[in-house]
Amino acid sequence: MIALKNIVENIFYHSLMELAKEKQIDPNQLKDVVIRIEKAREEKFGDYACTSAMDKNLREIFQTKNPRQLAELLVEKIKNIVINKEQLGITKNIPFMQNSLRFDDLIEEINIAGAGFINVFISKKLLFLYLLDALEKQEYYGNQKKENPRRIIFEFVSANPTGPLNIVSARAAALGDSCSNLLEAIGENVYREYYVNDYGNQVELLGISCLFRLLEQKGIKLKFSIKEKNQVFYREEEGLPFPSEAYHGEYIIDALNEIQKIQPIEIPENEIHRLEEISKRKDLTEDHLDEILNEPITEIARKLSELAIQYFLNTHKEDLKNFRVHFDNFFLESSLHKSGKVQEVTKYLENFIYTKDNKVFFKSTDFGDDQDRVIIRDNGKPTYLLADIAYHRSKIDRGFTDIINIWGPDHHGYIARLKGAVEAMGFPKDRFRILIAQQVTLLEDGKPVVMSKRLGKIIRMKELIEEVPIDVARYFFVMRSFDAHLDFDLNEAKDTSEKNPYYYVAYAHARIQSIFRKIEEEKRFSFTQKDLLSLKEIDDIYSFISQFEITYKKMVSDSNDYKRNLLLNIARFIEEVYESAINYEPHRLVFFLYQIANDLSKFYSQKENKIIEKNESEAKFLLTILLGVKICLKKGLNLLGMEAPDRLEREDHSS
Repeated sequence: MIALKNIVENIFYHSLMELAKEKQIDPNQLKDVVIRIEKAREEKFGDYACTSAMDKNLREIFQTKNPRQLAELLVEKIKNIVINKEQLGITKNIPFMQNSLRFDDLIEEINIAGAGFINVFISKKLLFLYLLDALEKQEYYGNQKKENPRRIIFEFVSANPTGPLNIVSARAAALGDSCSNLLEAIGENVYREYYVNDYGNQVELLGISCLFRLLEQKGIKLKFSIKEKNQVFYREEEGLPFPSEAYHGEYIIDALNEIQKIQPIEIPENEIHRLEEISKRKDLTEDHLDEILNEPITEIARKLSELAIQYFLNTHKEDLKNFRVHFDNFFLESSLHKSGKVQEVTKYLENFIYTKDNKVFFKSTDFGDDQDRVIIRDNGKPTYLLADIAYHRSKIDRGFTDIINIWGPDHHGYIARLKGAVEAMGFPKDRFRILIAQQVTLLEDGKPVVMSKRLGKIIRMKELIEEVPIDVARYFFVMRSFDAHLDFDLNEAKDTSEKNPYYYVAYAHARIQSIFRKIEEEKRFSFTQKDLLSLKEIDDIYSFISQFEITYKKMVSDSNDYKRNLLLNIARFIEEVYESAINYEPHRLVFFLYQIANDLSKFYSQKENKIIEKNESEAKFLLTILLGVKICLKKGLNLLGMEAPDRLEREDHSS
């Protein structure tokens, strides 16, 4: 099934073309017309609203004096519509739908509001059509196929392998994985990649950090820098000066201890003695590092760096796996340097580079950057930017049609230069997108917290998911848009009641399962959930659901029984998945699932929906709707990397 919104668009477009035919207007004048359909702002106004009558160009084509006049002409055509169902995108053969459809088959009510807003209430037949589709497809409901899917490489997390993953990485993981799932659901091919920055100064500093901690374990005293008024200095006391830019967190000691268990690193006795003697001096600063780091010691630091990178990368993989995030590839930056691809990429930039002061610059100002950027230093070494350009060249060379990256907010200023370089290499600029995931603040009792003092400022992803269930953590990480700062409230996350938004949605699914479990255990009716999902039942489902009233008139009155709301939610699920995917907005689907759960709660609260008090036919009707709702809740949560529980902690008795 195509999205319900698309069917409404097709109805309006067909009617507009019929109106043009009647007015003898050349259809070529309408080739660029966009039918504007949006979800009605309030349910009492309709399911959808069309604002096309407000289009000045459209009014000029039809020579109408105001939007309302055009709206009236359009509504008249819609009320007299006769259209083949295939023209609307309906390909299923359904007993209650003929090939030729009329107004009553599609729309229950249409009216004009204000200056020319056209409000539409969907027919019962169309709503039931989507219910049937959900019951038939079940876990595949909402999925779409594309004739020519994009080959998307989606890079996310890509945290430096110089320490454990933190909660900012966890948010990027949840967002990237959810976006990838959504894109795959609408038929795109997605390749998930993690870029490992295992080269350069940061890697050298990691090795030196491990080395100094190893020396400390050998009994050699260290001293640490003090920063005051933007100046770094060391006290005049004994100890080797731990580099100020090195990694100070105690997680380095953890890594070193694990490395020593697997592949012990020994320091020659003569070097231990040499460094002991040096450490006794009180005047040591970073200026003395060359004296400390002779060739044998530097080689040990290099080895420690390699082992530490592998250790941290392994912890990243393990943490991500536990967080239900998988990658198709972990791409090593070092592989680009070893293969010569970094220096080689300059040939793709030859029209946009120049040399000045023995440095090679990329003309990024041609692409909106505030200044040109150095890509090769005066010592002949490439900058990080050139390595990044080479990495993105590899994405192009591997045949991907679209490139999507998730970066942290500290990389915002880096966007223009890299996007410019990718465009300079001939890649379509509209096919390269960088999404910025804003920061996360962890709160407890309304105050920012640090979960692990021994790790300094780092709040480890692993620690968080030990404190908070994975489903809850993932829900919280995706419930705000990329560009919204996230306050992660630990108290709310640990609450297992329905005050916690994840449990509010998840328990809605469990409650439906609870109802089915109860009626089947008590053998209250002659059918089971499995019966309702069987193909035989799907074929004649309309024979029993069509006899019950489903009308917008109840929805806009005080007697709303919420059955129609639930059916409309089922019908809209496909478009919500699609819109969430193409706009990279998993939070949109989160909001929609919460809305479904809220409508379900209102449905339960009304006595007329008490299933155990219904006769078999009425119960079957209501349970069929609930089954469609359950399918949407489970599929939606799964797309966001969450599970839909079948049981409540306390069994519900609202059936």
